Amino acid sequence: MSPRRQAAGLARLAELARLKREAELARLARIGVSRTRLQAAIEALRQTEAPLDATEADADPALVRARIAHQSWSEGQQRRLNQQLAMVTADFLRQKPAAARAFGRAAVLDQLRDRAQEALRGPPR
Repeated sequence: MSPRRQAAGLARLAELARLKREAELARLARIGVSRTRLQAAIEALRQTEAPLDATEADADPALVRARIAHQSWSEGQQRRLNQQLAMVTADFLRQKPAAARAFGRAAVLDQLRDRAQEALRGPPR
């Protein structure tokens, strides 16, 4: 294969690797944003929890029932969000190596392309 064809082929491969890298990194970023949103939602639910104290136990029974109902709802929501967070975290952990591989491949192909182009130019004068 001629040096020109080799350089052209490496340039095409480098471009494909760059596109793959960008796609993998974008997917990783989307998953990261999902994780952050779920973590924020869980934390917001935790912040809204207010434990029943002894003085409220003697208070209006309807208020106590409402607080207990809210606490039960909040715990259910936290369980659901934690399950979603576990699935998203698993996706993130699976995607990280794919993004790293794509990043490495693109870097290697960029180096090979640059070397092939330098070889075409010839030795420095």
